[in-house]
Amino acid sequence: MLRNWKNQKHRKHLERGFSMVEVVVVTAIIFVVVATAIVSIAPSLRTSKSNAGMELVLGELRRAHERAVDERRIYRVTFTPPNTIQVDVGTVAVVGATITDSAPVFVAAQAPLPLPGAVQFTVVPGIPTNALNTPDGFGVGNNAIDFDQGNGGAGTQVYFEPDGRALDAGNRLNSGVVYIAEPGNLFSSRAVSLYGSTGRTKSWTLTKVAGGATGWTQ
Repeated sequence: MLRNWKNQKHRKHLERGFSMVEVVVVTAIIFVVVATAIVSIAPSLRTSKSNAGMELVLGELRRAHERAVDERRIYRVTFTPPNTIQVDVGTVAVVGATITDSAPVFVAAQAPLPLPGAVQFTVVPGIPTNALNTPDGFGVGNNAIDFDQGNGGAGTQVYFEPDGRALDAGNRLNSGVVYIAEPGNLFSSRAVSLYGSTGRTKSWTLTKVAGGATGWTQ
């Protein structure tokens, strides 16, 4: 009898559902969990755009380098502020287009490519500005697009040659670096460096290093 009474009471409690207090408590817990998740993933979401921008720059430089060698033609990559990459190729009809140290006529190899989201070619205050601490020691971190380091820097174009070198418009070796970031977001800063003698490229990420300072790591 007592057991039946307890079972009936338990059934009535289940049928009654959750009280308002219980609903409020559960809802508050859900909000706390969601807010915590958003706070923790927000920085990753922001830097993911910068990573995508860095990979785009790296990929276009490497692809132009490979195509120049494979096709025996000159490919020109132009970086236009704030966020556009243009790749052109020396036209086949022009003999100079297949000869290193020449000045061929160029046509677009593809449509212009924009960097993703709010990412731009930009230098955010706080990145290393000592030549010993910049990516591959190129420049002093004052130009977002900083190729042609052997001739004053600030170059915005790279000419990939059939022999694998990267030159400037004057047919001189062209080494340098380009910086990518979301404006005002220091640790979204990324960079890609280029060696003119080989056409080799590297990617760099700005992080905190020993002592709390900022530094570039591969």
